[in-house]
Amino acid sequence: MKLEKDKKKQDQVIFSENKNEVLGKKINKVAVIGTGVIGASWATLFAMEGFEVNLQDIKEEYLKQALEDITHNLKFLIKNKLLKENLKDILNRVFPLADLSEALEGVDYVQESVIENYEIKKKVFAQMDSICPEEIILASSSSGLSMSEIQKATKRPQRCLIAHPFNPPHLMPLVELVPGEKTSLEVIKRAYQFYLMLGKTPLKIKKEVPGHIVNRLCAALWREAIDLVDKGVASVEDVDLAICKGPGLRWALMGPHLSYHLGGGRGGIEWFIKHLGPAFETWWSSMSNWTSFPPLAAKKLVEGVKEEAGTRSLEELCSWRNDKLVSILKIISDSPTSPPVEKK
Repeated sequence: MKLEKDKKKQDQVIFSENKNEVLGKKINKVAVIGTGVIGASWATLFAMEGFEVNLQDIKEEYLKQALEDITHNLKFLIKNKLLKENLKDILNRVFPLADLSEALEGVDYVQESVIENYEIKKKVFAQMDSICPEEIILASSSSGLSMSEIQKATKRPQRCLIAHPFNPPHLMPLVELVPGEKTSLEVIKRAYQFYLMLGKTPLKIKKEVPGHIVNRLCAALWREAIDLVDKGVASVEDVDLAICKGPGLRWALMGPHLSYHLGGGRGGIEWFIKHLGPAFETWWSSMSNWTSFPPLAAKKLVEGVKEEAGTRSLEELCSWRNDKLVSILKIISDSPTSPPVEKK
């Protein structure tokens, strides 16, 4: 489901006539290690794009739940006419396996999505590194850990990187590619082309920071959102509405810098910084900079979210969100990922 077809000209994809070949390397089978929400979503994406998928986790119950999630995801895509292939044919490409060695046998790419914990990820990467041939890329879905730290557990750290998706990966285009200190440029290039081939928008992160890009931005916004609720400025629901009915709408099309460039009118971003910069400085100085949850904030958030959700279950909210996401993705996929170039 390549909803995002237009890419910047400088990001030329180096594919052969064989759809599954990137930079001279064939990718026919992918291993997904870890079957939580992210792992199941990755498996959905890889399977629907025609890859065989070895799906691995340590317990049969986890694998069973993952297969149910994958089936649900695929039925949703078929219902929304984003997939034409038969459901059974796609599921036949997914092979649930409890043994890690068996799951890694004969694969061409590895997407690890185990729990967000250094000790566990290091153990898994050490095992994967000892089993997989040296040309196989080992990518982690970590949402904020350091690959420099994780790859210390491997003997071939150059083939390890972070490939962090935005949830859910089978719908959302973004994938953050973050190298560790010993990750090779060739691996970053190959991973970039692979995700681009999948219809994703991969970002090459230049240096490691906790949380990468997306989660740092989300964390900064959420801290202020929590503080507004905690100080009684607004309810949980009103803070959420302020985002989704305000800047969230235009953020689907452009980020804060380009948005403020337009906010500057004919003077653009220069005018905006000059004339509204002082106002932002005042706002920034009044914001809290705490680094842990205020004692009563968590309770207020739980109560506020329950009130906002009302009688709607998590499943109902998730289905509603995904339906709307598909509608938005269909709209923005009809135009380039960047605003049109000025016609001369």
